[in-house]
This record gives sequence, C-alpha cells and structure tokens, in this order.
Amino acid sequence: MVQPSDPTQQLSNIGSLAVNAPKSPHPRAEIIRAQIDRATSTDSRCFALVPGNPQSAAWRHPPISASASTPWLCWSGSLASQPFAPDPRNWMRVGQEAFQHWTERLAAECTAGSEGARPHAPCCAVLPHHAQLLSDLSGQMRLWHQYGSAGIGSVLHPAALIAPSMLRDLEDHLLRAFTMLGSRCILCILQDIEPVQHDGEIAEIRLVPWGSGQMPHALVERLLNEHVPAHIPLCVPGDPLPT
Repeated sequence: MVQPSDPTQQLSNIGSLAVNAPKSPHPRAEIIRAQIDRATSTDSRCFALVPGNPQSAAWRHPPISASASTPWLCWSGSLASQPFAPDPRNWMRVGQEAFQHWTERLAAECTAGSEGARPHAPCCAVLPHHAQLLSDLSGQMRLWHQYGSAGIGSVLHPAALIAPSMLRDLEDHLLRAFTMLGSRCILCILQDIEPVQHDGEIAEIRLVPWGSGQMPHALVERLLNEHVPAHIPLCVPGDPLPT
C-alpha cells in the first residue's frame, strides 16, 4: 500500500473506536471516555494507531516529538506479503533479526526526537499479534527490557496473542500475559476472540468486540483488577483495529 507523504494523515484514533463499544462491566472503562474527551491535535491524540506493515519500505511513522502528549502505536509487521498471514520466517532467525534491526532504529529515533521530554517517556508502542514478528510474551518482555527506557512502550493486548494452538490452555496464557505485562504496559486493549473453523479444524482466531466472543470474561476482568494499575488506560474497541 502506498503511504501518503504526511504519515499523520493515516493516524486512526483507537479511542474514537471505543465510543461505539459495548459498555464494559469494568469501572475503569471510564478511562476510555476521559481519553476521548481530551483535546486532540496532530501532535496530541488518544493513542493514534499508524496502520500498515512497518517492515515494508513504504511504511512511515509520524514525527517523533518531545511535545507529543501520547505515544502513537503500530503493529510489529511481518515478512509475509499479507501483514497478518502466518509466515514461518517471522519466528525464524531472519524475522527476529529484521525486528531487532527495526526496533534499534526506532529506539534511536525516539532517543533523538524526544530530547527534553520527561525521562523514559514513551514516544511510541508496538502492538503484538501471534502471526507477526512480535508474536508472544517472551518477545514483549525482551522489547520492554531492551527498549522500554529508550521510548518504546509495551501494549497488553491479550486477545491478539492467542493462536489456535493456545486455546486448550487459554486461561494459563491469559494469566501469564496479565502477570508479566499488567504493570509494565502503557495501554491495555480488550478484545474478544472468535475461533474460525476450516475443514473441521480451528484455522484462525478472529478478534471481535469484547463480550461477544469466547474469552473467559470473568477471569479477564479479575486479572485486570489484580494486575493492571488503575492509571493504565483501558481501550475496548467496538470496531476492528486499523491494519
């Protein structure tokens, strides 16, 4: 996809998607409303998401500025032609080296562009997805350890980490996600999962609005209370996140 010369034109405010979300039973969902009500501008948006594949040569991100009040988000990308199509190269050495080089460049830009900002303030954050380069909790923890202090934030997005093979031990995977990232993330995104079958087998996981899928909702809400501090913004999108 050809990117516009001004990448800020592509920003999709995921806070605005939450306006139409079903009301969450969790009281901290009111944080969504607080985010939406904030004044917005080119440099100050409610967790704007830059769509596209960051591993594509055509992909561009917004300017990194110390004056930006909230970081922008992006996916980690893929070596596949379709950014969310599983590709074994994403989890092999070639894929992990590509992701390492990309994060090193991004961290250097964050460090240079955020001079004068408060110490360790994130300028951007990378969303995980089980089919992309940042595909699991181990990768997210490495990202946090290596680049958290350099301006790259972590996002707790449990549904996006769930691959078909993980459904049998779903509750264990969710417990690990909240335990490891709950206090380290800059944003928590709640979506639900809907297994999709092909030829009698679960072939993919579709992300759907919270409360409309097969997540163990009571467990997730309990883990949210126990592991995610109240100051962490919570987003419950009513529409699919931009890709």
